[in-house]
Amino acid sequence: MRRVAAIILISMALTSCSSFVYSAKQTTQVKFQHFLANQFGQQLEKGIDSVIEQLTMKGGYLDDPLVRILLPPPLGLVIGIARDLQTNPQATLLETLINQAAESTIPVAGPILKNIVMNMTIPSLENLMTAGNTAATDYLKEKSGVLMQTLLLPAITEELHTNGAIELYGQLLQAKKIADQIPTTLTDDNQLSETFEHQLETVKMVTPELLGNYVAEQAMSGLFKKVAAKELSIRKKARGL
Repeated sequence: MRRVAAIILISMALTSCSSFVYSAKQTTQVKFQHFLANQFGQQLEKGIDSVIEQLTMKGGYLDDPLVRILLPPPLGLVIGIARDLQTNPQATLLETLINQAAESTIPVAGPILKNIVMNMTIPSLENLMTAGNTAATDYLKEKSGVLMQTLLLPAITEELHTNGAIELYGQLLQAKKIADQIPTTLTDDNQLSETFEHQLETVKMVTPELLGNYVAEQAMSGLFKKVAAKELSIRKKARGL
C-alpha cells in the first residue's frame, strides 16, 4: 500500500514538474515575443527618423527617382509627351521648386508617425511584426492620413506661394495653352493624337489653386514608399537575410 502511495506521489511530482517546465517555457516564449515586438517598434521609429532625414536633404525628393515629384497634369502630360522638359528652363525650375517645397515641409510628418508607433500596444506590434512586409507602413498610412494632410497641406501651399511655384505654374499653363496643344503636341498621327486627347479627358487636371494639394499628396506618397523600403530592410535584418 505504501509502495502504491509512493508511486502516486512520485507521479504527481513528475506531472507537477512537467507542468512547471512547460509553463516556464511558455512564459519565456511570451517574453521573447514581447522583446522582439518592442525591438520592431524601436527600429520603426529609427527608420522613420532616417527616412525623414533623407527626404529633407538637398535633393531628397528631386534627385531620388523613387519619390521625385513630377509636373502635375495637364502640364506634365503635355511637356512629358513633347519631351521638352530639359529644354524648357521654366518647366525645369518648376519641378525643382515643387520638390524643394516637399523637402522643406516633410519634417512635420516625422513626429506624427513616431507618435503612432510609440502609442502602439505590444500585441499590436506583434500582429504587425508577423504580418506582410508592408503591414506597418500600411498601418501608419491609415492612421496618419488625415492629420498629416491637415498639417502638411498648408505648409506646402505656403511654401509654393513663397518660392513662386504657384505663380510660375499658372504662367506655364497659360503659355502652353493646353487645350490648343492636342492637335500639334505630338505628331500628325491621328490615332496617337486621339490617344493623347483621351488621356487629357480622363486625367485629373491640377489648377494653380490645387497645386498644393497635388504636391502634398505626392510628398506623402513618396514618404510612404521610403518607409515601406525601410520596413522591408528591418524585416530582412530580423530574419538574418
